[in-house]
Amino acid sequence: MLAAITKKVKQSLKWKLVAMIAAILVFTVSAIGYVGYNQTMRSVGKDIDRLSKQILTQANMNLDRYYTEYEMIFLLLGSSLEYREWLHASGSQSLTSLSVRYYERIKENYLNRVFLQYPEVMSVSMYNPRGLEQHFTNAAILSSDYSIRSEAFLGESGRYDKVKFIPRTADYYMDRSNQKVEKPVLTLFKRFYDGYLRMDISLTPSQNVMDRINIVDSSAAAVIDGSGTIIHHSESGEVMQRMDERVVKLLAGKQQGSIYDSDRQELIVYQSIARTGWQILAIIPYEKIAGSLYHVRNTTIVISVAALIVSVFLTYWAAASVVRRIAKLRQAMFMTQVKNDFSLRAQVEGTDEVTDLSVSFNKLLGHLAQSVHDLAETRVQRHKASISALQSQINSHFLYNTLETINSMALISRNPDIGTVAVSLSHMLRYTSNYKEWEVALADEIRHAEDYLGIMKVRFGDEVTYGLDVPPDLLQARCSKALLQPLIENCIKHTRETTAEAVSIRVAAEIIETGKLKLSVRDNGAGFTEQALAQLRGEIRGGGAQAYSLTGVGLSNLIYRLHMFYGEEADISFRNDGQAGGAVVEVVLPLRDDNMSAKGEDGTDA
Repeated sequence: MLAAITKKVKQSLKWKLVAMIAAILVFTVSAIGYVGYNQTMRSVGKDIDRLSKQILTQANMNLDRYYTEYEMIFLLLGSSLEYREWLHASGSQSLTSLSVRYYERIKENYLNRVFLQYPEVMSVSMYNPRGLEQHFTNAAILSSDYSIRSEAFLGESGRYDKVKFIPRTADYYMDRSNQKVEKPVLTLFKRFYDGYLRMDISLTPSQNVMDRINIVDSSAAAVIDGSGTIIHHSESGEVMQRMDERVVKLLAGKQQGSIYDSDRQELIVYQSIARTGWQILAIIPYEKIAGSLYHVRNTTIVISVAALIVSVFLTYWAAASVVRRIAKLRQAMFMTQVKNDFSLRAQVEGTDEVTDLSVSFNKLLGHLAQSVHDLAETRVQRHKASISALQSQINSHFLYNTLETINSMALISRNPDIGTVAVSLSHMLRYTSNYKEWEVALADEIRHAEDYLGIMKVRFGDEVTYGLDVPPDLLQARCSKALLQPLIENCIKHTRETTAEAVSIRVAAEIIETGKLKLSVRDNGAGFTEQALAQLRGEIRGGGAQAYSLTGVGLSNLIYRLHMFYGEEADISFRNDGQAGGAVVEVVLPLRDDNMSAKGEDGTDA
């Protein structure tokens, strides 16, 4: 069935239009829906993330305030004079009146006010390793067998430079029936002087902070320590339980930010609590963020499908009215092809573009016979023009023989300068007229340049001097044909011919560090103008194609040829000699010797 539908669409312009417009509508609606949905999801995600961070920041500040106040009262007690006096008086195992006096003084001057202001402080223990251990309680009952000596953190106290915050479940408190109960507490512990202080604090006030965190329904907030123990949780039953190991691993070593857990589809926003090093976090189910958006998405899909169905029906109706006349025009074309009868005409209906097609087709039929006749005559005229062009070509040997004749006449008339010019010009014409090679040996290029310089010396005499600094072992290196002569001609053109001053030209060749051949041509003239340098460097960047035409010569022609023949392997630069003065042109080519066959522009061996 699918094959039949595909075949029908391929054979019918009407159904092609319907399918094309339907595809455009589907693509447009899908693209708009997809982009809009994703942008909205990202925007909502960012808003939730920003809101979560603000709530966590506020909760972090509140918790930090609680911890700071607890640490402050703990430090005040540990550094108080009463505590030091107690340590001094409790140096023996027996209870003395002096130790009792200081105990009562600590309770009266300090702890009573602490218990009144901070009712969450459950108990305080003082321990002198050389003597007594005494406890203070606040609306809590300590077990009679409790001793700070049995605490595991006592042996690690030497590593605590600061107050140690220890979240744990304490099992040494008693209820009203004198039964031990477990209570989640925050223990502050530190060594002061020669003794130790421990303070247990109920988690109720700080737990109230967590209870007020409600970002979205079903979200959870918690404070965990480095081991993954839950210190506070928005669900109080989770306190002192283990946080999910996946969450602990995701947050390990991180300070603050947000993470999307794709496995559970949850957004985790977290911050570090500076004072304790714990982490406060919020876990937000992604479905709660996107719930309303899913409804919008589904509604959009339903509306889009309904609109697509209506659009297909409207498109079919519009296409049928247009395709009917196109079908008639197609039938007229088919009959003309079958019968080869130019007298047939298409039926003209309406005033729109289809009508114009019918009129144009009828005119085409009317002029087709004449067009065929004109084409035949054109081909005949083109053939005649080709024959005429071949007959009018000049035999190049005639030009060379003429130059030889001029040379002979110069020898007979004892005028060697004319002969020199004729021979040099003949050599140059033979060299440049060989189009089979675009790359030649450097020795051939040097001879071609010397032929040109010989003509210039006849013309200008001693006003043109030159020097060649080419090592013999580089004479067989390959270079582009007609490379040096345009550069030398440019030196003479912009010095002797322009300023009527003598010109000295130096041509050099060497191998540079990159293993390439560098050719340089320099003169002693005024050098390039800034405008000329800018133009030439612009042509280099554009490969010489900016200002080059088929009749172009000179430097633009050279830049273009280097780019076409060598690409990135060659380089050319123009500058002025800042010390000696004059213009300097340097060409860098890949180093190839004469044993490597040069290839023509068509890629065949020369």
